[in-house]
Amino acid sequence: MPAISKCNNVTCYLKEKKVQKNNFEIKLIDLFWLKSGDEENDLYAHGHVSVKIGDEIVCDENTLDVTVTAAGLYLLRSLSENYKKGNYDSQLLPCCGFVTYFDKNLRPAISGCPVGIDWTITHLTEDLIQHTSDNGNSAILKIEDYKKMVYDFVDKVEEFYQSSLPKILPRDEFELGAYEEIWEEWHELRNK
Repeated sequence: MPAISKCNNVTCYLKEKKVQKNNFEIKLIDLFWLKSGDEENDLYAHGHVSVKIGDEIVCDENTLDVTVTAAGLYLLRSLSENYKKGNYDSQLLPCCGFVTYFDKNLRPAISGCPVGIDWTITHLTEDLIQHTSDNGNSAILKIEDYKKMVYDFVDKVEEFYQSSLPKILPRDEFELGAYEEIWEEWHELRNK
């Protein structure tokens, strides 16, 4: 992390770095199961997501169908670790999520096609987090504000699962193990 004098709040940090305060927003717009399959066999929820970094709308309801289960897991991870492209073998907001496996760090991953939405997330201090788009727009906010947004996102995804038909779990032991690990890590990170 970069050395920051005695600043532990957004205003002090922005003044010291001569950065204007920007806005960051992430919102879950809607949720659905894939239309091509039946609900019980679709393990990962999909939906539309809105992300705004500064004045830039990174994505909205017209941009991309997102595998929101994968996005939720990756956003939860970003609450305690920096993120740059490729950290999770996928994008922060991946389009597809049809392959479940363990990545090189032995963490569960959900992946699919190379299409998705990405940006960089950097923890500046214990209290401040910065989001930077591919176009260079940045937003700095309190980690507690970001945590509220992420928890709202993942809680809506989990409520969607709970109101849906039970899943037919994979028969393959490896895929089943990764699927179960996803939910174990999800709940561990959500309940920190």
